[in-house]
Amino acid sequence: MKIIVVDEKHSRTRTMAGSSVGFGMMLGCVLLLIAALGSSVTYFWMKRGHADFLTQEGVANWKQVIELQQQDIGIVRQQTQHQVDALMLRMSELQGRLTRLDALGERLTTKAKLNDGEFDFSEAPAIGGPQDLMPSDEAFHQLTLMDAIDQLSGQIESREQQLDLLDRLISNRTIYDDSFLAGLPVRKGWLSSRYGRRTDPFTGRPAWHNGVDFAGKRGSEVISVAAGVVVWSGKRSGFGLLVEVNHGNGYLTRYAHNEESLVKVGDIVSRGEALAKMGSSGRSTGPHVHFEVLKDGQPQDPAKYIYRASK
Repeated sequence: MKIIVVDEKHSRTRTMAGSSVGFGMMLGCVLLLIAALGSSVTYFWMKRGHADFLTQEGVANWKQVIELQQQDIGIVRQQTQHQVDALMLRMSELQGRLTRLDALGERLTTKAKLNDGEFDFSEAPAIGGPQDLMPSDEAFHQLTLMDAIDQLSGQIESREQQLDLLDRLISNRTIYDDSFLAGLPVRKGWLSSRYGRRTDPFTGRPAWHNGVDFAGKRGSEVISVAAGVVVWSGKRSGFGLLVEVNHGNGYLTRYAHNEESLVKVGDIVSRGEALAKMGSSGRSTGPHVHFEVLKDGQPQDPAKYIYRASK
């Protein structure tokens, strides 16, 4: 193969001879060079155009995305703060209810006479046991914090109802036990006259005695045999200085011939509380207390109340 090169400036021609294979190789190299130059130009053009996109529209878009994310973060933060405030209110409510339960528990412990250390509400309850891990499939179904607080609130409400019921039962039982007539009307003394027929100490004739007499030292204490309300405290014909206590359920007790009253009408007295000082006022031959028990207004033999065991 021959290649003729024409030089226009000098009006000359040159002839180059070569094989077709070498010419093809040379032509391929030229084409590859042209393609490489074109690719380079295209690459630099696209790179420059992409750079222009990032520095202008891209930055603006990213700024907009960041602003939206900041707004979302603010909303989440506000919602979280509201949830924290709600949790704090619930925790304060539960704390108040727990304090009330502790106070009620201590009160019941005192009422039930369990204050020897068996129930101590000033300390956390003792708990323990070996570690028992939950199965892996149950570990992913834990209650949320709000659900746990709601569950605890329900348990506290149930305990409150139970303790309130127990408080009422213990109160009713305590009132019943305290109003149960039993025991002597004096701390020290001796039985000087029984209930029923006897010889009148002033006339010597047969008479009926509606109570029992306990003689003792003047000024010694006369005590209530049960809890109740004082309905009389003053002088009465034949009884001298008299104290009457209403115990409910139709029961009333009388304490007569006192030297001094220590209670007034309307006072609430408990079992064993001092009502008066022993004396000899009224129709009496010496220091003693005349003790009567009435049921629905009818005199009863005090002996069956004096000698029965107190509850």
